[in-house]
Amino acid sequence: MGILLDRFGNHLAKLTPTEKQVLYYMDQHLHEGMRLSLSEIAKVNNVSTTTIVRLSHKLGLEGFSELKYILKSKDQPASPAASNPVELYKQEFIQAFDTIRPEDLEKLSERIKRAHQVIIVGVGLSKMIAEYFSKLLMQTGKQTYYTYESHMIDLLPNMVKPDDLVFFISTSGETKTLIQAAEKLSYQVVDTAAITNSSDSALGRLVKTNLSMTVEKVNFAGYDITARSTLMLLIDLLFASYLKK
Repeated sequence: MGILLDRFGNHLAKLTPTEKQVLYYMDQHLHEGMRLSLSEIAKVNNVSTTTIVRLSHKLGLEGFSELKYILKSKDQPASPAASNPVELYKQEFIQAFDTIRPEDLEKLSERIKRAHQVIIVGVGLSKMIAEYFSKLLMQTGKQTYYTYESHMIDLLPNMVKPDDLVFFISTSGETKTLIQAAEKLSYQVVDTAAITNSSDSALGRLVKTNLSMTVEKVNFAGYDITARSTLMLLIDLLFASYLKK
């Protein structure tokens, strides 16, 4: 997964097969994408230049030049130690907000309303976020519970009913325990969703809806300092949408 899918993964559904082909190509050939011209990229992918321009517009950009600018700017990773933490988080949130689809919030909040029971699953650091989400819904009288224990997660496929909604909370969307549970549920008649920091992840591809504010993974001095506050913000936005129902 590259930087373009990280940022624009939520737009994939509205792209044509040829537009997706170009996006995947540029995502996998970062340096070539920065170097080649519009016509050269069109030639490599056997598409028209109009297709690439249309792709750029569907991604919410002014044109191909802005797409190339994004590639170039992302190629120069900033060191967290050398950055103002306030500015660093501000930039992350501004970029992350661009990936939110309000219609996803609306549809998902309606599914929460219709669900007989909401089950929220989170492990590791996401456990606390799952508990937070669960207690928000509980205070409205919604039948909800959260789980973080591996043996309970393994039993989920035998516990859920067709009118339940199962939420998976994961920063990366690559947590093995959650992926295995989501894969088992994908073969059942049960509603599933995920809240992650990645619009294109293994977990996100297994659930019916992946709600995400894509942010870059940041490591410093051996520690994962990727922002998790975006997950909380998504939950707050979703809860606010649900209250309106």
